[in-house]
Amino acid sequence: MLDPGQRFGSWEVISPSREKPYYYDCRCLKCGEIHAVTKSNLVRRKSSMCIKCANRNRPRKIHEEIIGKKFGRLTVTGWTTRRNSAGKNQTIYICECECGNATTATYDHLVVRRKKQSCGCLKSEISKKTIRKTYKKIREEQAKASIDGTIAFTLDAKVSKNSKTGVKGVSKLKNGRFRAYINLARKQRHLGTFDSLEEAAAARKEAEEKYFKPILAKYKEK
Repeated sequence: MLDPGQRFGSWEVISPSREKPYYYDCRCLKCGEIHAVTKSNLVRRKSSMCIKCANRNRPRKIHEEIIGKKFGRLTVTGWTTRRNSAGKNQTIYICECECGNATTATYDHLVVRRKKQSCGCLKSEISKKTIRKTYKKIREEQAKASIDGTIAFTLDAKVSKNSKTGVKGVSKLKNGRFRAYINLARKQRHLGTFDSLEEAAAARKEAEEKYFKPILAKYKEK
């Protein structure tokens, strides 16, 4: 909890924001304008004044000073201007990524917040590594749980939400009858068709006792 009057750079805390959680209404001591700023940005010194004052205090030739410098995987090679959503001219930096792609970034994203570290390839690589790591773990767990070609922990899976019968291993046929089946070693075994759901469910349960119990017993021993 921040106290009224606390200062963080040119920000002076007024009170917690009523409209945004985790935000504080702060007065910029340079221009007097009031803005909502997150507590983390204040405490971590990521924000020290309003954007207008930051832009005003930023050296006019700042773009020339960062050309050739590297930020993450991006090397600044030039700069240009474009109109932002407010219709004002905004400086945009042209960057070359380590992977060879070209991209652009604002000073704020590139230097201040460091939100842009690549053309997008870094995020893609991290995602791929995360996916590979996750699937590797899943495959390892499946290998440990594989008994006679069947993944043991899948035998206790709940009935699918899309099931029209509400009974695992039982489906309703177009003629109104019910078909019972069971999956073993990635193959489906037909258990028969029945006039009632109760009969099909009983056949399925009997098959579970016959086929699933031995596998689960081996899995517990393993």
